[in-house]
Amino acid sequence: MPTHVETLKNGLKVILRPISDTRAVSTWVVYRIGSRNEVPGMTGSTHWVEHMLFKGGGKLGKGDIDKLISRLGGKMNAFTDTDYTMYFETIPASAMDTALMIESERMRNAAFDPKEVEAERTVVISEREGAENQPEFAVEEELWALAFQVHPYHWTPIGYKQDLAVLDREPLYRHYLRHYAPNNASLILVGGFDPAVAMQHVREAFSTLRPEAAPDPMRLAEPDQRGERRSDLVRPGPADLLSIGWHIPAAAHGDTPALILLSTVLGGWRGLLSFAAGDWHPRSNRLYRALVESKLATDAGVRQEMKLDPSLLIVSATLAKGASLDRVEQVIDREVDKLRRTLPVKAELDRAKQQVRSWARYEQDGVTFQGMLLSAGEGLSSWDFGERLLGKVEKVRGEQVREVARTYLVDQHRSVVRFHAQGAAA
Repeated sequence: MPTHVETLKNGLKVILRPISDTRAVSTWVVYRIGSRNEVPGMTGSTHWVEHMLFKGGGKLGKGDIDKLISRLGGKMNAFTDTDYTMYFETIPASAMDTALMIESERMRNAAFDPKEVEAERTVVISEREGAENQPEFAVEEELWALAFQVHPYHWTPIGYKQDLAVLDREPLYRHYLRHYAPNNASLILVGGFDPAVAMQHVREAFSTLRPEAAPDPMRLAEPDQRGERRSDLVRPGPADLLSIGWHIPAAAHGDTPALILLSTVLGGWRGLLSFAAGDWHPRSNRLYRALVESKLATDAGVRQEMKLDPSLLIVSATLAKGASLDRVEQVIDREVDKLRRTLPVKAELDRAKQQVRSWARYEQDGVTFQGMLLSAGEGLSSWDFGERLLGKVEKVRGEQVREVARTYLVDQHRSVVRFHAQGAAA
């Protein structure tokens, strides 16, 4: 689709995608700040800052953002990831200035009232404690902590409870000022507007905001893993879980398109924005046939974590009642070994490409999803990251799928977490 890209003098990158037949506009701001930019003692700070940016400041009082968007019949939210943080509002196009004002005030004028900081401490700790009650979260946190021992991917965006309990207002506020600057952000608008008019409104809202010195580049690199790492968790839960993560390169690496098709063949594809897929899980893949149809698991799949730095390809399974963790792991090993030894047949590869193609269409359904996709692309590389990646996936051959399986799905480069559910048989 036609897309206009311009950078203001203060460094703010503006991406405009007009859609003439809609009366809505989705406004997104993505900041190049995530949990990968944190240090021990400050874990969870980026997520906490996200919470504080709904508390007012500048022209906005506490609760004003919610009131302004609700009165327009719109929706809004924010997401903190390892590599970036995103904020959005989807509202009538005629009210675009409301969203621009909110994001402009949020970018430089958040209040961080000490009383609100303390109130939000309780909220983020409660969110952390709620997550701890979920077996899937325990497995996820354990897996990343096993696989990354140097790089900040070691911790999840929600951070550690001991850090959240003692973090003060001043380091939080400095973290905000350092990273919430126009030259560390991109503004994305998708919807019913004239680009020239929208650009003028953007300049009026953002051009006076001052930039900051560029954040320090990431200097920590995870050393090569030279042996399999394992962990067993024994906790209350409804079912046993198994999760295996192999190290893979960063999203911008040339092997990513082949890894996408490997993931699709092995465990199914749920889009670049997999969290937006909800509870739907693909069934036309090898793990579903080998584990779910055979009654060894109630759910199985693959998640390819695309990040700024080298990341993980993760296979996960929820075991059926009475199934053995050893047996399920053996079946996964067998399916992975097949990918390393033999080429996927043409029909299977074609079906995998069609699945990726279909999800690419789903992810452009509506102005909100399009804004999210462009923003995630900006956070990882550039706004058209997803579109360029799709073109590369179309050209992947079976030999490339086998080659990336041999290169990355190696036992000495993997971490394994087994969750033994107490009370699962009750």
